[in-house]
Amino acid sequence: MKFRFSDRQVRFDPRKYGWPWVPNTVSWVLPTSMALITLERAKKRGSIRGKEVENRLRLGEEMLLDRACPEAGWNACNAVVYGVPLRPHIDATALALAALRFHYGLPVVRNSLTWMLDRMECPSAYSLAWAILAAAAYKEVRADVLPAIDIARNRLAALVEDPKAVEDTSTIALAALALGPDGANNPFEVKV
Repeated sequence: MKFRFSDRQVRFDPRKYGWPWVPNTVSWVLPTSMALITLERAKKRGSIRGKEVENRLRLGEEMLLDRACPEAGWNACNAVVYGVPLRPHIDATALALAALRFHYGLPVVRNSLTWMLDRMECPSAYSLAWAILAAAAYKEVRADVLPAIDIARNRLAALVEDPKAVEDTSTIALAALALGPDGANNPFEVKV
């Protein structure tokens, strides 16, 4: 209600919501993306089904599409605050792209993939690992994805050799997944 009637400094449709980090708070891009990927995988395996699951998937996808940054890509939560467009983040963009894999036909998804692929030499092992894992879901639809993944994997392999580049276990785990053989065990990819 707050974002519908009183706080209009952020630009998003509060009727389109996903998942928050903690209960009873606003939806964020990362937990929504992770929830969508998990639900799609569970649906594909036959673990869940029904109209409510489909409705929840649609609502979460609509929330992600609504929160895309004007330039392309995604920030952590909002795209515009106080009239100022926010810059996208590689990790948030990667997870949103993985969640929206089945919507490649939408311009925002295509443009965001281009935006992410143009940043595959970033200095962050964490962001590179996410980008590699997400890009793998698009290797069948665009010829420029595999060369970009190769660049990012080479960069990531060099970064993980430096203990200062990998300071936490989540980055180590993501790097291990991203550097695995052809992403064969990519838990963030939902195959068609």
